[in-house]
Amino acid sequence: MIIKGKKNRYLRSQAATMKPAIQVGRDGLSENLLNQLEILINKDEIIKVSLLQNTMVEPQDLIDALNDFDDQIVHIQTIGSKMVLYKKAPKIKNRKYSIELEKM
Repeated sequence: MIIKGKKNRYLRSQAATMKPAIQVGRDGLSENLLNQLEILINKDEIIKVSLLQNTMVEPQDLIDALNDFDDQIVHIQTIGSKMVLYKKAPKIKNRKYSIELEKM
């Protein structure tokens, strides 16, 4: 799934003031990290991930691992060591941003 144009700009603007919800450190891409990331993104729809200096993980490595783990997670933006990810929430009560995207 690819998000382009106005929808991408909207998601980037919403994530601009967010603090990173999860940090990838020296442990790298563990199963535990991916499970935590999935729990957070299913609840919040948009999350910001920070890659710490001591990690050997590159942003593209994380994107590839997420595509293998859950193909519904969409990479929105990467700036330096910060990444923004989006996934439509499975529960209707957690949908905030996806409702706005459907209106566009």
